[in-house]
Amino acid sequence: MFIVALLCLVGIAVAQQPHPCTSPPQWEGRIFDSNEKQHDTVRGKISYDATYHRTRIIEDIEVGDDEYVFDILSLFDSGLEFVYDLKAHNCTRRPITEPWRDFGIAQNARSYGEAYIGSSSFPDAGVLITIWGGNFTIPSVNVTLSYISTWTYKGCLPVSRTVYSDTYGNDVLSIYDVTVGISDPNVFIPRRECLTAEEYAMRQALFGTPSKKN
Repeated sequence: MFIVALLCLVGIAVAQQPHPCTSPPQWEGRIFDSNEKQHDTVRGKISYDATYHRTRIIEDIEVGDDEYVFDILSLFDSGLEFVYDLKAHNCTRRPITEPWRDFGIAQNARSYGEAYIGSSSFPDAGVLITIWGGNFTIPSVNVTLSYISTWTYKGCLPVSRTVYSDTYGNDVLSIYDVTVGISDPNVFIPRRECLTAEEYAMRQALFGTPSKKN
C-alpha cells in the first residue's frame, strides 16, 4: 500500500509540472524594444516565420538624438540578410553569423508560473500569460544572456521578452497586435533595390516560399 501511495504522489507531481506550449510558427505583429544602457528604442513591424527561419522587420530606431529607419529581411537558412536604409535609399547585403532564435518557448526554459495582464476579477478584464526564463549564449561574442519571456496562455502568442547582461544591460521587448499567419507571402522576397536584374527576374525561384524546409 505504501508503494502504491508513493507512486500516486509521484504521478500527481509529474502531472503538475508545467509544460511549454507551442507558439504558432508564422505570425505578424508590432514590436517596441528599449534598452536604457544603450540609449536606444526600436518601434517596428515584424513578419515571423519559424518554419523556414526568416523574419522581416521594418523598424524605426532612435539612438540618443539620432533616428534611423530600416527594412531588414533575414534569411537564416540561406545565411543572408538584406538591410535597406529607408532614409538613404540604399541596400546592404550581409552574411548572417548568428543562429536562428525561435520566439517559442525553449524546451530547457524554466517555468515561473502564470499571471494576468490586467485583472482576473472581471470577465475579459485581463489576459492570462505563462512566464518562462533561462539563459542563452551569443556565439560570435561569447556572451551569455539571462531572459524572462511571456506568452499568452491561450494560443501561446509571444507577449514580451526581457534580456539582461552586464555587457548590454536590460533590453525590454514588447510584442503586440499579433495576428497568426503571413498576410503576404511575398514579404520574404527582397526589395527590388537589393537585387541584381537577374536576381529580380528570378526572385520567386530564389526567394519564394520553399516547397519544404531544408
